[in-house]
Amino acid sequence: MNHKESEMTMFKSLIQQLKQSANTLMFRFTIWYVLSLLAVILLIGISIMGAVTHLLIQDSKEELFAVERKLRESIQDGFLEWQSLLDELLYPDHANYDVQIVSSDGRILAQTRNWDEAFLAEQKNRFRWFDTVQWNTDYGLFIKDEVIWNQSNGQVGRIYIHVQLHSIERILLIITKVLVITALASSTAGSLLIYQITRRNLSPLFSIMNSIVQMKNAPNLRQRVHVPKTPVELTKLAERFNQLLDEHEELIEREMNFITNASHELRTPLTAFRGHVKLLKRWGNQNADVLQKSLDSLDLESQRMQRLIIQLLTLARSGKSATPKEQVNLTDIVREAIKQLWKSDSKISLRLHLNEAAYVFGDKEQLRQVAVILIENAMRYTNDLGWIEVAVYQEKENACLRVSDSGIGIPEEELDKIFDRFYRVDKARSRVTGGTGLGLPIAKELVEQHHGTIQVESTLGQGSTFIVCIPYSHNA
Repeated sequence: MNHKESEMTMFKSLIQQLKQSANTLMFRFTIWYVLSLLAVILLIGISIMGAVTHLLIQDSKEELFAVERKLRESIQDGFLEWQSLLDELLYPDHANYDVQIVSSDGRILAQTRNWDEAFLAEQKNRFRWFDTVQWNTDYGLFIKDEVIWNQSNGQVGRIYIHVQLHSIERILLIITKVLVITALASSTAGSLLIYQITRRNLSPLFSIMNSIVQMKNAPNLRQRVHVPKTPVELTKLAERFNQLLDEHEELIEREMNFITNASHELRTPLTAFRGHVKLLKRWGNQNADVLQKSLDSLDLESQRMQRLIIQLLTLARSGKSATPKEQVNLTDIVREAIKQLWKSDSKISLRLHLNEAAYVFGDKEQLRQVAVILIENAMRYTNDLGWIEVAVYQEKENACLRVSDSGIGIPEEELDKIFDRFYRVDKARSRVTGGTGLGLPIAKELVEQHHGTIQVESTLGQGSTFIVCIPYSHNA
């Protein structure tokens, strides 16, 4: 790469850095401050210059009117020495006055030494400020006026006056220079000051950004951003971000546990499958009892694995797609669930308390699945000669399903864990009865999709009660 290409690369790199800086808060705050400051200085400068100019011109006009009044008085008194009159009135106090006295027939009776005919004849370069105040590119700012005079002998003439305002121009020029110097100095000093103040105030934000970059470069689920004490907005931002990180970490851990538990639960029936298949290969053709027992075991394990896969798919699909909802009768749904599960030869007694008008707005199949899970759990953990009570009732703005049993109950310290995936209170009993630990988590997610709540009350050795409440709708 030659020297010229190296310079072009550096120039492009500099342009890129400037573009990136232009999108930062530091740059925007500084630029807006400088522009605002310059606008304020400009407004103040225009106001000061306008006020000073108005006052000075008013003073000049009053002085002009006084000179005109003296000229009229002198002419009316019959004073005929015109040149002497002008010299006496104008010098030395009014040397910036140019006056010409003209008679009625157009003769020039007198004029000041600085009188310039070309100045009066030149009109194209003039800019009129007010009625009498004008500006010329060659002569600068001046006041032009014309006075009609009447002498005692009957003569009528005109007096042409123009007053050069160089002193006002100098004052305005000084004010302009002061404003320009003030604007440059204040914008430079202010830019540095506002840059430092902005940098200090945004340092908590930079700290949060650096923490996020570090977390990206070296992922650590337990790393959190620093929470600044001030300002309140950044404090809340950092706290909310840390809260999201906590939820994210909890979600990842739950998913990892879910994968671990799911693989374990699927491995168990597959291991049993492999064992029975080997047993059949070795003894199946020789021993009819071994063949029958192995086939029965394979059937049970296949049913259990089928149930587990269905529940896993239910969990995977729950909440990811909106299901159509309609007005359904919760009592009818519960009756269908009982019809599906209850066996006539069951040694457990069933008590029913069903409200016929418990209507809710939801998905019928999902609500039936909730009822099946709760009733099936009650049957699984209730011993022979025990009882199960199922009630449907209205409470305030909800239709509720209550499933109670006289089963083994749940220890108090485990009540907050029963809705975790794959958690089972009595693992040995669940293995025998086919429990997977996914029923209650599925029921909870389905209830929450219907904007409802699910609660549990239990006493170890005395039974459990599950209560599901869903906002209801009146039957039309």
